[in-house]
Amino acid sequence: MDPVILKDFDIAIEVKEVRRLLGHREESGREPGERLEKVLAESIELAGELVAPAGIYIDAAGGDLPGSSVFDGLARVAYCVCTIGPELEKEVARLSAGEKLLRAVVLDAAGSVAAEEVAGHMDRAIREMAAAEGLKTSCRASPGYGDWDVSEQRAMFELVPAGRIGVRLSDSAMMIPRKSISFAVHVDEHPARLRSENSCRNCDRTDCPYRILE
Repeated sequence: MDPVILKDFDIAIEVKEVRRLLGHREESGREPGERLEKVLAESIELAGELVAPAGIYIDAAGGDLPGSSVFDGLARVAYCVCTIGPELEKEVARLSAGEKLLRAVVLDAAGSVAAEEVAGHMDRAIREMAAAEGLKTSCRASPGYGDWDVSEQRAMFELVPAGRIGVRLSDSAMMIPRKSISFAVHVDEHPARLRSENSCRNCDRTDCPYRILE
């Protein structure tokens, strides 16, 4: 199948998610200070102007990834790379260089939330593609989580022409721009539970701001 590319779709950057990444817990009962709330609002607005959502996925029959054991025996896997583009992290670097550290940290957190929203949008697009055929998809699994080694990202990029949305790999197999996400989902009537998915369930750190339980 040819790659499917989606660009310039709308995403929402939820302030509560940005607060969560910054370490604020709503259940603590403590409200963020007035200055932080002002910076939050301004940073989320700026992030909305800087992000350029884009994603590309391959719906691969014979889902094995060369050199990987994560997908052994799976007949169909969709591999996806998505990004918010480079402009937000350029602004974070500019703010940091100007010693506007609070704004840099908050904008970076807003970018992380935006990247997750982009990944969610692409995940839903793949799910809708599968549903049109009467199929379902597994939860997302990403290189570098669980037992899926991040070095296998190179093989994934051999399958997915991520350069078409401006994403490339560094020498250490990390994605550039940094606010990019890669993932795979199993497409089937009864999707498998991929071994690297939702590794939060196997992690003992309950206070991690990135913790997600599904």
